[in-house]
Amino acid sequence: MTDLETELREAMRATVAGARPPRDLVELVRRRRRRRSTRQVAVSAAAAAVIVAAVPASLALLSVGGRPATGARSANSSAPASGKPAPPTKQHEQAPPPRGWARHRDGAGDYIDTPAAWHISNRAALAEPVVLWVIGTGPVPSGGGCAPTAALRQLPADGALFQVIDYGGSVTDPYVFPPRRGPLALGPIGGPYECWGIKTHLMVFRDGGRYFQVQTVFGAKAPASLRAEVTRSLNTLHIAPLPAGEQPAALCQAGQWTYCPQAAWLNQVLSNAHVLNLGNQGTRAIFGGTGQRSFALWTTTRRGSLPGNRCRSVVGTKVCRAGNRLVWSVHGLWLWLQPALSPYSTPPTSPGLPSPRALRRLVKAAETLRTR
Repeated sequence: MTDLETELREAMRATVAGARPPRDLVELVRRRRRRRSTRQVAVSAAAAAVIVAAVPASLALLSVGGRPATGARSANSSAPASGKPAPPTKQHEQAPPPRGWARHRDGAGDYIDTPAAWHISNRAALAEPVVLWVIGTGPVPSGGGCAPTAALRQLPADGALFQVIDYGGSVTDPYVFPPRRGPLALGPIGGPYECWGIKTHLMVFRDGGRYFQVQTVFGAKAPASLRAEVTRSLNTLHIAPLPAGEQPAALCQAGQWTYCPQAAWLNQVLSNAHVLNLGNQGTRAIFGGTGQRSFALWTTTRRGSLPGNRCRSVVGTKVCRAGNRLVWSVHGLWLWLQPALSPYSTPPTSPGLPSPRALRRLVKAAETLRTR
């Protein structure tokens, strides 16, 4: 298991206003890497252009060093991974940072506030995704591969270090990033990770139509007050939103179902029902698997009477056959399930409907988990 996959496993329990990414996030990332790697090889063979793979495995820090925060503004050569955020407007501006704090901008409308004595590397960048900031209570020198290794070596025993990564507005599995609806937290602690070499906190979330990861580490003697201060800093994070036409709501309305809230809900249903998430069918459906059977799931708005025939009761819910599909009503939706071939060779599966036991878990989980 790679470092990022291990980190994302811990992010499953990240707290963003009570939201929790699903348990199957790691599998989705692993398969997304394989799919992207395959596409990259094909494109490279057909073109002479240099392609920078948009995968976490290509992480390579290119920072030019950190420095103490000395003013309310700081320049930044990093840019969002994709799309051009809408320019910030005065009505979106937060109150000025408190006395003794500084505001750091990235030049694209994003900013974060920190105590002025903290250090920041605001030119750190990855090929993709982008590191917006690496921030520490001590020096933040350049150097490292998929982690700010040089800064970690100089982490004070009573200090803290964190980095903010921007995946941009285009990800294969948008439904695994919970929306930022309230205060940000540090996220669960896990590891040690093979890249960072130590245990860290990890959190993932969506804001302004863009997708983010924050990783935080504290020295062995860091006081509780410092954890509170880092959390306070994270909650000053201001994200410049993407244009309305690139927001998940617009993509959902355009027919890209995996960007709809129902996809995030259904993804959590799979997790609650202990059904393995096998990725997705483009933007149309999510793949699930139990035992050696794989199937696609999606939702549509409930209209008219329940489709299909040969209906039966499953834990009190009427489930019907519609051709080779199953369908039932839940929370104003039709939930569809159809045998489908998994795009991956592992785990080995063949198209099929879930077992009666797995179906009961799915129906119960869907009924129990309310949609937003």
